[in-house]
Formats: sequence, structure tokens, C-alpha cells
Amino acid sequence: MPSLAEIARYFTGAARLMAGRRDGLSLLDISADGFWRSFAALVVALPPTVLSWLEYESVERPPFAGHLGRFSTYGAHALADLTAWLLPILIMASFARVLGFSRKMVPFVVATNWGGAFLAWVFSPFFLLLLLTGPSDLTALLGLVVAIASIVLSVRLIANATGTDIPMSVAIVTMMVFVSLLSYAAVSDLVGVPIA
Repeated sequence: MPSLAEIARYFTGAARLMAGRRDGLSLLDISADGFWRSFAALVVALPPTVLSWLEYESVERPPFAGHLGRFSTYGAHALADLTAWLLPILIMASFARVLGFSRKMVPFVVATNWGGAFLAWVFSPFFLLLLLTGPSDLTALLGLVVAIASIVLSVRLIANATGTDIPMSVAIVTMMVFVSLLSYAAVSDLVGVPIA
């Protein structure tokens, strides 16, 4: 696991990339070791991710949905999020050569891993707000803002980390969103726990 100082540096690098500053890439470790260590971002993102699961189960779960126990329910959330995080990377790796993306895979993976963890923490107050206040017109509007901001920042992150043009970055993020939705639907069907 990276140290807190390293995580802070990686988060700063991701934030700079999202702000349109390509020098943010210099704060990320894009060596071979840094590539594999970037998957520690899944652990770093776990607290705010668990908060989002708690919020869904406490606030958003339809009242008619049957529960299969806490282990099954949160296990389904974990499997869906893990799939949604890793599957886009596997898809991009599979098509990297065709897309001329081979040399961009390492910065792509490192930046999206740390950028994903950074966004999970940045947007965690929204889920805390929902837990404390429940759904309302205001939180619905805030949810829309969070979703749009997440997409825009992800596009900027990928564009600046890989030197890819905006249309290509939009296409990649669109794929990532689609895979995320598909992951939740597939896991929900597979384990019989409604989580989406």
C-alpha cells in the first residue's frame, strides 16, 4: 500500500489532470511498479464506496425489494463495483493495439485508478448528506450535478493523462459508464439482489 503522503501526491496529480494541467501526470507513478501499485486505489476508495452502499441500502432501496442478508447484499455491491472498476481496463487493454492506445495504457490505468479513488472521496459528502437528510428535490438536483461533474472530470483526466483528443476521451468514458451500469445489472441478476 502507498503511504498517506504518496496517496496525497497521487490525488493532487489526478486533480491537476482534471483541471487541465498535464503536469499532473508527473505526480503519478507511471513506472511498471506504479502501474501495479495503482490498484491499491481500490482499497483507498473503499471507505467512501462503502458509504455509497450504506446510503443506497438505507435511503434508496425500493421498499418492495427482498433482502437476502447483509453479507449477500453488500457482497453484491462489492462485486458490481469491482467489476465496474476493472472491466473497462480489460476492455481497453484488449483493444489498445487497434486503437493505437498501447503506449497510453499505463498512464490511462494509473490515472483512472487514482482519479477514481479521488472522485470517490470528493463526492462522499453527497452520500453522507443523503444518509442524514433522505431524498428530496435538492438532493436529486445535487445528484445530477455530481453525475455530470464526475463524467466531465473523468473525460478531462483521461484526455490530459494520455494526450488523447476529447472525442476519444468521451468515447472511453461513455464505455466506462455503460460497463458500470451493465455490471450492476448483471450482478443483480446473477445473485438475485436488487442493487441498481
